Amino acid sequence: MVPWLNGQGTTQVVAETGDWRVSIAEEPLESTFSVIAGYDRLIIPIGSVALELTGPPFSATEDGLDAAIVVRHVIEPLQSFAFPGEWAPTSRAASRTRALNVMARRGVADMMVEIGSSEIPDRSGSVRICLDLATEDALVVPPGELMPPVRPGRCAIISIST
Repeated sequence: MVPWLNGQGTTQVVAETGDWRVSIAEEPLESTFSVIAGYDRLIIPIGSVALELTGPPFSATEDGLDAAIVVRHVIEPLQSFAFPGEWAPTSRAASRTRALNVMARRGVADMMVEIGSSEIPDRSGSVRICLDLATEDALVVPPGELMPPVRPGRCAIISIST
């Protein structure tokens, strides 16, 4: 387990390079996200409870707008939510849960996540990761290699291209 940059939680790294990271975070009842400038982020609750994220609008983090304005996003289990790494919302959950986090360096790597799929076609230069949502076992498929068959409905397929 790796501590979050702000020390408020921990994450288990599934796979990473200098340009992207896939991890599973232990989500406490309440915390604040770490700022990860220059990255785009995607979060998917993989437990049985939703995550509520609150904070200033995304543009307030970039433009220095009035931070007194607050937006609220409720992300249901197995739903994805994308946001810039500069945004550090407060997170709340009804009970402790886990969340899949995918981060990619903006302008360098692109990411795509499909829940319940059995395949994401190989894109030029893409790494694909099949994460079993029940066991949290991961299979990393390098660029150009065929993805073995997986059981639909149980996996998150993450595709990252650079």
